[in-house]
Amino acid sequence: MKKSFLKIFSLLFLFVLLISCDKDFNSLDSDVIGDDHFDLELYDDASLVAYSKATGVVQTNNLPLNALGVYKNDFFGTTKAHFVTQVELGSENPSFGYNPVIDSVYLYVPYFSELKSTETSGERVYQLDSIYGNAEIGKFRLKVLENGYYLRDFDPADNLQTSQKYFNDDKATKIDPFKGSELLNNSSNIAQNDEFYFSKKELYIYKTNGAGLYVDSNGAVLSDQNNVTLRVIKERKTPGMWLDLKNSFFQQKILDATSSGNLFNNNFFKNYFRGLLFEVEEINPDQGALAILDFSKAEFKIIYKSSVEPTVENPNPARTRKEFSLKMGYNSSTTLRNNSINLLEYNNSTEYDAGVVGSNEVLGSDRLYIKGGNGSVAFIDLFTPTELETLRNNIATQNWLINDAKLTFYIDKSKMLNEDHEPERIYIYDATNNMVIADYTFDSSSGFNPKNNKLVFGGIIERETEDPKKGIKYTIRLTEHIKRILKADSNGDYQDNVKIGVSVTESINLVSSAKLKAPISANGVQISDIPLASILNPLGTVLFGNVVTDPADEDKKLKLSIYFTKPNNE
Repeated sequence: MKKSFLKIFSLLFLFVLLISCDKDFNSLDSDVIGDDHFDLELYDDASLVAYSKATGVVQTNNLPLNALGVYKNDFFGTTKAHFVTQVELGSENPSFGYNPVIDSVYLYVPYFSELKSTETSGERVYQLDSIYGNAEIGKFRLKVLENGYYLRDFDPADNLQTSQKYFNDDKATKIDPFKGSELLNNSSNIAQNDEFYFSKKELYIYKTNGAGLYVDSNGAVLSDQNNVTLRVIKERKTPGMWLDLKNSFFQQKILDATSSGNLFNNNFFKNYFRGLLFEVEEINPDQGALAILDFSKAEFKIIYKSSVEPTVENPNPARTRKEFSLKMGYNSSTTLRNNSINLLEYNNSTEYDAGVVGSNEVLGSDRLYIKGGNGSVAFIDLFTPTELETLRNNIATQNWLINDAKLTFYIDKSKMLNEDHEPERIYIYDATNNMVIADYTFDSSSGFNPKNNKLVFGGIIERETEDPKKGIKYTIRLTEHIKRILKADSNGDYQDNVKIGVSVTESINLVSSAKLKAPISANGVQISDIPLASILNPLGTVLFGNVVTDPADEDKKLKLSIYFTKPNNE
């Protein structure tokens, strides 16, 4: 019954998708379907000028997701992603009781993962998502230190009228001079510090008594506290970063500070304790891994014991085990507002840098280099002025109707040959006005995975069917955008022929922008912002451009295909 339902549901989804695609394709401005007096013709000689530009330093504060780790991208180079964040009290002006003493402090940040199966033992098997590099064997050194730099809410240079912007290169000038020297993730388990890696194993919290001792299912204290096989699992957690933090630091910084007034509210607290710095280092060159994390989902707990104050009647009150929560990360959809910065460092390859620098914004280039983070984006100028005038005239006087328009980007497989990870999706947008194009807005289609929403708009990688299933191309539809450029509205006005931007994207659902530290010029247009989703993605790809230097690559040339319906006058 379950299999039948799934088959029916899958067929229904496919039917809806085909209807959606067909509806988008037959956007004719007129009811001409089935009319024998019209011919469908392809126009694929549109003049394009496409080129790449380095973004320079990018704004990386208060991102919805953050990168952490070390990742060697074979063609593009090495990325180091550090992270700094404010921390806030789970409850303000806390009371910890009499003589509180910390038992343990831990931080847990879940990874993006998918449950694949459950063993007979009950162990759940997961597959990690948004991990780049060697994953479990890609080890790097992780240090958690106290942050001593105050992360402001507002910019004093603008009389506190605008939000403070921080950038990916702020580590050396702002964070490092004030960071602490005391290692806070000082566990004897080197997988938490000197040889950190992203494990896909689920995590367990074991049953204990009020004193923190492991007990059996009946509550009896285990005679062997070190024998893991005897412990009873109290809670299972999905794979994530688990760090045991230094008790003495948090004893002094939190529990012993209640009388200082620094814990009265979070405004005082964030100035008193300015947060945590997660700093990464390579252990071996070209080894490591990088994860995209949501630090706002962190579980940050102090486990301690305390009692009520002794009295004459009760000189030795019982001590009980309690928990106190701290919060970290930034989430614009909740009240969580802990300022943070993703501090990104790059060691780019010579070939990548040369390719971007050599890109020709006047004639176009044979290759387009797009990469996330402090990377590069591509720009496309559509149509020459003469071509634009001719096409507009044909539509206005000869009743040409626009059916469909799409851009096809072929991947240079030779450049991406040794890459284990390729961007799953690219994104085009109106770079002149820093906004989405009409086709993005019009497309309401969705996929099972939210990252595959707006299927008709496209941009999802098309791969080979055989292993290693390397990427072939990306196709993006811009029918509505082209219609507005070539067809006048009711007032006789045309939409401006804007510059098209091309970037990688971490999520098609995220369309907000981030600032560049210094604006860049793209063939006469000043660009001050790029898509935020591009900054979140650490990957890059090399695409064929509009210039052909090798005749063998002619069929891979960047192409705009426009399908017109034209009267055949018969």
